[in-house]
Amino acid sequence: MSPSTSAVFGVLALAASATASHNSFKRMSEHARAAAAPAWKRSTVSGTAYYGFQNNTENACGTYSADTDMIIGVGPIYYGNISTVSSKCFEHITVSLASDSSKSVDVTLTDACEECGGDGNVYLSTAAFEALNDGSLAAGVLDVTWSFVSAGVESSSTEEATSTVAATTAATTEVATTAEATTTAQATTKAATTTKATSTKTSPTTSSSQASSTGASSDGWSLTTKLEGSSFLDFFNYDSGTGDNGGSANYVNGVSEGLAYTSGSQVILAVDTSEDVSARNSLRMVSKTTFNAKNQNLFIFDIAHMPAVCGTWPAIWFTGANWPYDGEIDVVEGVSLYNKNIYSIHTGSGCTISSSAVSAMTQVGIVNSVASGGNNCDATISDAACGFTDNEATTFGPGFNNAGGGVFALEFDTSGIKMWFFQAGSVPSDITNLAPTPSTWGTPRMSVPTSSCSPETYFTDLMMVVDTNLAGSFTEGVWGTAGAGGQTTSCQSSTGVDTAADYVTSHGSAFGDDAQWKINGFYIYNQ
Repeated sequence: MSPSTSAVFGVLALAASATASHNSFKRMSEHARAAAAPAWKRSTVSGTAYYGFQNNTENACGTYSADTDMIIGVGPIYYGNISTVSSKCFEHITVSLASDSSKSVDVTLTDACEECGGDGNVYLSTAAFEALNDGSLAAGVLDVTWSFVSAGVESSSTEEATSTVAATTAATTEVATTAEATTTAQATTKAATTTKATSTKTSPTTSSSQASSTGASSDGWSLTTKLEGSSFLDFFNYDSGTGDNGGSANYVNGVSEGLAYTSGSQVILAVDTSEDVSARNSLRMVSKTTFNAKNQNLFIFDIAHMPAVCGTWPAIWFTGANWPYDGEIDVVEGVSLYNKNIYSIHTGSGCTISSSAVSAMTQVGIVNSVASGGNNCDATISDAACGFTDNEATTFGPGFNNAGGGVFALEFDTSGIKMWFFQAGSVPSDITNLAPTPSTWGTPRMSVPTSSCSPETYFTDLMMVVDTNLAGSFTEGVWGTAGAGGQTTSCQSSTGVDTAADYVTSHGSAFGDDAQWKINGFYIYNQ
């Protein structure tokens, strides 16, 4: 639904087919050439099948695959030690639809899937997924049963798999501990239980000051995932296809296309600058892992620069596969030359924000749909759901960039959803010291109490998304509106172009440095 010209923000929802199917797992490609196989016993396994793009990257079995290959990745309990080339590599597996066993495919085991979720969950190449689903990826996920073709090699004993995973976790934890103890870290945490050796690198910086240590948070938060440099780029999958919400972006693999790279200590996420295009190459990055409130999450987003060009729609947000019923949280969102950030949530029916909770949000203004819709966050009634625009004109776009950037924080746990913002120069020392204590940060910009909207009920398996959509319903809706989002003039007036889409596709030179994300790091904490 396109917002009217009076709307102040849009909805970032992705279809399930574009996200959950290939972003809720972690493929493992780091490995050592080794390995004796544990004892195995035959079984038929039930689980969920996702799909994953191969991109000709090395898999856990040490080979390279194309999307047309009929292959599968399985979890550690069936693969074995994810740090080795399993003796199960290249075994054939039969995968069948749980609802119709007559539909089945023969696939080859080439990869380990550390974070597919349940023990029986797997990921398939796009070719294998389509073969099971009538030539389509649209379902996103499939309920399946599967088993090894060769008798005697089907599944590992729980005891052996558990010891293997425990040994791997212990080894990687030791690496992480060593890295944190040195001033030139030789390892970067890639996920809660894995690390990847990297080139020599100094401690992280924030928009405020150099982080000199990893202290102990008095609120009990522990750093579990540090995303900087190459570890940041590795944390995400890269979507392909046209921009969501009617956008003019053409999403591509940022790394292979040269739009996602590191520059010094920063990660740069860029937009293509070819002058005239039918759709402009850009990025939508979706995390390989998912997040739930029960995991007690705190996210710190340290950003030096964000896109600030007429026609851009940049955002950092979280979404479930089944929108809006699995929920959406927007931490950073705006369009074009907006100077004021928008914080919002979108759910199915039942989630509300009480009037008293809204009144307590003194640093933001209420988006129209909240004021007129009874504080109802149900996106099936209104796409806008529950949204709040920041009162400060330095929290987004050119205002944010001119102020030197800043830090956004999201607490997503069983106590509710809270979001904060800190301008460069005013970032709390506990954040720069990697020991965040939210209890000392004061009133959040946005707060959703669990009493009226339980995070465990309305938000499920959220994926982290970083993107730069171009044009689209939100951008078009305010293209001719002066003053929207704190910008002084409308983009229609300042560019002389009637639509955002026309500007995006015919003014590539405008999408240079000003259209880039420059990210110092993302940091994920858990209790």
